[in-house]
Amino acid sequence: MLVVDSGNSFASEGNVHGALRPDVQAKDGWILQSYDDFKVDVINVASPDLRYISTLLIKPDSPSRAGAQPALKRLISANTTSDSASAMSLQPFIVRDIPARNAGAKPVRVAFVGLTEASETPPRGFKINDAVETARRVVPEARKQADVVIVLGYLKPEEATRLATQVAGIDAIIASNSQRDGAYFTPPLTAGQTLILFTSYETRMLGELRAYRGASGKYSLRTRFITLDETLPSDAAATQLATSALEAEEGTRSRSKKTLEGWLETSRSTKSADGAVAAYASSRACAQCHQAQYIQWANSGHAHATDKLPPRWVEFETSCLSCHATGQQADASGKVELAKLQSVQCEQCHGPGGEHVQKPGKGYGHISNAQALCISCHTVEVSPKFDFQSAWAKIKH
Repeated sequence: MLVVDSGNSFASEGNVHGALRPDVQAKDGWILQSYDDFKVDVINVASPDLRYISTLLIKPDSPSRAGAQPALKRLISANTTSDSASAMSLQPFIVRDIPARNAGAKPVRVAFVGLTEASETPPRGFKINDAVETARRVVPEARKQADVVIVLGYLKPEEATRLATQVAGIDAIIASNSQRDGAYFTPPLTAGQTLILFTSYETRMLGELRAYRGASGKYSLRTRFITLDETLPSDAAATQLATSALEAEEGTRSRSKKTLEGWLETSRSTKSADGAVAAYASSRACAQCHQAQYIQWANSGHAHATDKLPPRWVEFETSCLSCHATGQQADASGKVELAKLQSVQCEQCHGPGGEHVQKPGKGYGHISNAQALCISCHTVEVSPKFDFQSAWAKIKH
């Protein structure tokens, strides 16, 4: 018996900038762990899954990570490729042997090919090619190595049918992304020589596909679906894993909230605990000499950059403060020291001004490349419509 997953298995809820939220990352980590604890043999990566999976494919950490998490070696996607030198591509298919029931008989070799629709824009560094065009190239390669070829696809019914009718050599397609308008179950169908199976809504049924070898050596396929309802007893190990995953997810949200609340409290003052001159003085201190510039800043979005964080506490992680606050730094060991001041104040661009406030003089705060400084936060992903010239015209001083 082989257990396979046709895709769209990982949570993909993102923050306002499109990156995975911390609690979602925690949840996805447990989902990946479950594939090892309960040995899922092949896992198709759907386009929504890429938000998480792409973070695990970055070189040079990917090989060592796969050693610690063997499920990563069982991920497939033929039409998802990396176009970045820093990221690995997924393997297009996996061949598995199923031992024969009769003594002395050869095992059945089954090739699983992974495909997905491009239902979401792929993460930077990845691209999703046409599923049918890719299958025309990959299926013959898989066919050479296997007795049975099965496509695990994140495909709508019409796309699965198009694949079955236009690509020869596919024995069966197991398709997710097939239930629409609240449909609970879509019955199997046959297109050409290919059996198409659709996964049920919210995994409420377990699909079983059996291959029977006839006297001529050819295989016939039979399928059935088992409803996962209250008649099936709960599995203690699975229940414990689900409980641990939920605790990790909720714990991550709790820590995000506490970290944000704690930082908001400590970042309201510029006073140094030991009475020494604080490195950061705040824009109010700058206003003593630079009133016109202060007024201009106070009426800009920079002055309210932190205001957006409390309503989105569930998304909060300390990296947010790199662009929504002032003075976030890392020490010599790489440990991040939380930002000193709320919002994007003068010193975020001009540097710590505590000593300058104490002894004003020329030479402080010069910016050699304002554009490079701006786009370090206003990236293509975060601010796709950002234009430096028009933005600079609003805050130039």
